[in-house]
Amino acid sequence: MKKNKICIYITVLASFLMIALPTTYKVVKKHNERLLINTVETIVEAAKDCYYNDSCINDEITLEELYEKTSLTTMSNPITKKIYNPSSYVSVKDNFTFVEK
Repeated sequence: MKKNKICIYITVLASFLMIALPTTYKVVKKHNERLLINTVETIVEAAKDCYYNDSCINDEITLEELYEKTSLTTMSNPITKKIYNPSSYVSVKDNFTFVEK
């Protein structure tokens, strides 16, 4: 009788872990992807505003230029918390694509 209870508890625990671990991994991965997308979109929007207001006239708008000419604060990778290099830029030719250096 005691061995049956132990087997049942182990089976329930294994079933729970088989469901919980992959689900948690997917949720965290999707959350991190959305954080990165949001950060890049913020940078691109600031670059578009700067370009269309004729403040930034180059085809490559660097983060340093955005920091000076817009109200954009110092941007960092939300996952690693590492500050983006100020020489990273937004390419106007490539349809406002952010390029990290």
